[in-house]
Amino acid sequence: MIKNIIFDFGNVFIEWNPRWIFQPIIPEKDLDRFMQTVWRDEWNGNLDSGISFVENEQILSAKYPQHKEYITWFHQHWYDSLSEENQESIALLADAQQAGYATYGLSNWSAETFPSTIEAHPFFKTLCGIVLSGEEKVCKPEPGIYQILLERYQLIPEECVFIDDRQENLDTAQKLGIETILFQTAGQVRECLRSKRLGVVL
Repeated sequence: MIKNIIFDFGNVFIEWNPRWIFQPIIPEKDLDRFMQTVWRDEWNGNLDSGISFVENEQILSAKYPQHKEYITWFHQHWYDSLSEENQESIALLADAQQAGYATYGLSNWSAETFPSTIEAHPFFKTLCGIVLSGEEKVCKPEPGIYQILLERYQLIPEECVFIDDRQENLDTAQKLGIETILFQTAGQVRECLRSKRLGVVL
């Protein structure tokens, strides 16, 4: 029986796109190449894994000295990578809570940027608990971060469903006995929850 619903954050509640940060300063014709060869997963992955913005800037500036301007720009304009809230997802969260399900967050997110994010988006404060990669220094899909969530909040895997927009993150959850839903839209997630007999949410 499902008692707990665990949510990812980026591209579930708030769309995240790092291209938006660089669009004001990198010509569109050069942006794809920059994102593929310089940005990659390492850039944001460092922050998600707990490295500070200052240290990350030093690492990247040493590796890509020709792009120091962009590296500095990123750290000054990080919040531009976020969109407005997905109101349908916020409504889904509220419905789940109203129905009596305990709701949690499990996200790859910088420990430095989350405090300002949570103040800008108060719905985060309604969750029963949050585990962030930047605070724990371990990222999804590593099993350790899932174990932290389960142990910290005394959750039984078989009583949980995890919603995330990346299949590799769901694969780890499934191996731990957690049910999963690949997020595409809030409406699609509602249908999946209905199929898991969580109709009271709907």
